[in-house]
Amino acid sequence: MGNMNVTNIDLGSVILSDAEFRDELLVFGGAGTVAAGTILARKRVSDSITVAAGTNTGNGTCAAAVYGNVASPVAGAWELKCTDAVTNGGVFKLTDPAGVIVKEALTLTAGAGVSTIFYLPELGLKITVTDGSTDFAANDLFTLTVAADNKLVVYAASGIGGANIPAAVVTYPVTAAGAGNVSIRAMIAGKVRAERLVVSGGSVTVAILDALRRAGIVAVSVDELNALDNQ
Repeated sequence: MGNMNVTNIDLGSVILSDAEFRDELLVFGGAGTVAAGTILARKRVSDSITVAAGTNTGNGTCAAAVYGNVASPVAGAWELKCTDAVTNGGVFKLTDPAGVIVKEALTLTAGAGVSTIFYLPELGLKITVTDGSTDFAANDLFTLTVAADNKLVVYAASGIGGANIPAAVVTYPVTAAGAGNVSIRAMIAGKVRAERLVVSGGSVTVAILDALRRAGIVAVSVDELNALDNQ
């Protein structure tokens, strides 16, 4: 028996076969439409980080933000504690939400009112500490609370907090009247037509397709006709 040749008719669908869906929330930054075939990512954590000072001797300040697309910070309460007092400065250590010390000897640039920024892309964090009029003392601390998110956003190669990791595909146009969350049925597994995938502001690369495959979505290149060829 000879090989069977199958010719697909293009019905305009992103889905090829074996699709699995899940009800999700898609975050919009403002009014707009997300086209069918757009690759989505899952925000693991919120971009903003809440920082609370302990009962400190020093009156310096601390601010933190999710940083870089190498890693996403673990959700929960991180602790930045002063280990050594220094005039117009200080040395700190950083503990993750599991209580593990992940960074030590974070040393401020000494100077009255000077701000020091610690870039920690391997942890997904950027921490800024500013010297105050009263120096930090040993055991002064700040609690940095990273909030879990888990909502879907449009994938972006430069995204942070998980926005740069392909996780799903929207298979129909989704429109929002303004900023907020829209309920959708996102495709989380199955086969899709590679030619119908969309990357907002960019192109679909092999690396993106590999990441989709790891998430459970296989992109297949398909040659299709606009009508049946009966000739």
